[in-house]
Amino acid sequence: MENLFHKIATKGLFSRSVIAFVFGALAGLAFEPFGLIPLLWLSFPALFFLLQGAKAPREAFTLGWSFAFGFLIICLHWIAGALFVEIKSFWWAVPLAVLGLPAFFALYYGVAALAARRFGLSRGVDVFFFALTLFLAEMARAHLLTGFPWDLMGYVWADTLPVLQSVSLIGVEGLTLLTIMLACLPALFFVKVSRKTAVAALVVGGLLLVGGAMWGHQRLAQAPQDVEEGVRLRLVQPNLPQSLKWKPEHRFVNFQNLMRLTFETKSEKPPTHIIWPETATSYYLAEEPIMRQRIAEMMPQDGVLLTGVVRRAETENPDAPHYYNSLIAMDDKGTVIAGYDKHHLVPFGEYMPLRAVIPFRVVTALGTDFSAGEGVRTVRAPGLPPFSPLVCYEAIFSGAVAEAQDRPRFLLNVTNDAWYKGTIGPAQHFMITRVRAVEEGMPLVRIANGGVTGVVDSYGRIIAVIDADQEGILDAALPKTAVRTTPVSIFGTAPVWLMFSTVLILLLLSKFFTRMNT
Repeated sequence: MENLFHKIATKGLFSRSVIAFVFGALAGLAFEPFGLIPLLWLSFPALFFLLQGAKAPREAFTLGWSFAFGFLIICLHWIAGALFVEIKSFWWAVPLAVLGLPAFFALYYGVAALAARRFGLSRGVDVFFFALTLFLAEMARAHLLTGFPWDLMGYVWADTLPVLQSVSLIGVEGLTLLTIMLACLPALFFVKVSRKTAVAALVVGGLLLVGGAMWGHQRLAQAPQDVEEGVRLRLVQPNLPQSLKWKPEHRFVNFQNLMRLTFETKSEKPPTHIIWPETATSYYLAEEPIMRQRIAEMMPQDGVLLTGVVRRAETENPDAPHYYNSLIAMDDKGTVIAGYDKHHLVPFGEYMPLRAVIPFRVVTALGTDFSAGEGVRTVRAPGLPPFSPLVCYEAIFSGAVAEAQDRPRFLLNVTNDAWYKGTIGPAQHFMITRVRAVEEGMPLVRIANGGVTGVVDSYGRIIAVIDADQEGILDAALPKTAVRTTPVSIFGTAPVWLMFSTVLILLLLSKFFTRMNT
């Protein structure tokens, strides 16, 4: 083993960068649908070892960047799937999506590697500082330039419910910090500490993980399973191919298929609330009283439809209306009774950053920029508890899914993952939104076109589900909100940064006293 380490350490920068890329890619396999979490305990120590051989800042940056580039290619390559819907128009953007976006986000991790090298890579405290720099890189990716917090390290536990319960206390960002620190512990074997100390640190880390899982197991064992009285949901997943959705000749056929799927299946107790996915039809439904009347004629008495729509709003220029990616609620008379406009739009997909200097059209089928809504808010509809509507990827932003002053009682996420058919994107999207339920302590109802449709309770337990790429309906009860507030919903990210600051201060004090004694 020592000979292997020596051979790696003496290789040129290009070879070591390739090795860093490979270990980064292995770290990406820790997430669903792969779920190879133990690879983190191999990948992060490997990066630490490679950085020890960096003789100059440029080398450290390159190694950190290469590791993150491999990691992010595995995690984000699915984004290119949206371009294949209109590949003749967007073929040129495929390399930018597959390689360019990971290359850009990897810059944060290159800077983190620089900082770790500057602090030092030879003592035990250096391992923990290395972990803190990686955490800061994750936070930069999550928050800077509108943020894209996809596959933060805490999400590797999304299918391990006992461990996942900790996000109710510290959020997924806190779990990310703990996961990175635990995964870096084997790097203690590469620094100036005794083997006994390194083994002891690993044992303590393992006990911490097991202890957290035991607490989570107990929390789940005591979790109630009550449902809202008088609420019967019907979730409709049409699995409509994105390539056909906006073609004028398919518009009415698609609408008829949606109606058939929704209303032809009868049950002993008809649904009280029908929910369609994001932009369920290509009609501007709010402007189409005849289409709404057709729907109303089929709805159960006193029933309510909630559906994603594209909404137009007039401007001073009648030829240039504002477009909104919206959710509306409609009663059994065809009247629109509530609505919400998506506020956190997808860069390049729903709007073009720096529109004044970038002439390209956005990827959405309309080919025009959407306008942003006013922000997260609680919506009310007859027969339902108050809910927080989240359109598509709005549900991936921890701490930004529920109004603090008017707390909802469940999260409603409508999405259209048909853009990413055949990729890992839809499964990971469901995984990430599922974590929001545990963080906020409230149920999640998710309706997708071609993605994963399901109902999740306040503890992350899946009550009912339709898998990706399937057409179907799901009749389900609405779980009650078992936890009105969670610590993370009250204090936000304060516990995370308290943890971070405490560890950083202890490391700096340790470094200071070590220097004083040498």
